[in-house]
Amino acid sequence: MKCDKCQKDFPEREIHEHHIHPRFMDNKKGLGMKIWLCEKCHNILHQIIPSIIWKYVLDDWKQICKDDVTNFTFKYINKEGKNGDTKTT
Repeated sequence: MKCDKCQKDFPEREIHEHHIHPRFMDNKKGLGMKIWLCEKCHNILHQIIPSIIWKYVLDDWKQICKDDVTNFTFKYINKEGKNGDTKTT
């Protein structure tokens, strides 16, 4: 299969399905248009999407959002395992 971005050929198992309307934005069932990307192109796209969304967050909410992300990150690395399971130690 070809990556829709870089146009390189990849084995089908190395191509990622990307939802144009992201699943985390009220598209839980993954409906709608999709494109097919190699891992590198898919990762780059997912690094850019948050910066697009961030432009629309009101300034009053940006600090609250930053605090929530910081708190979640520390909680995740200190208290949870790889799959989000709480550590027992």
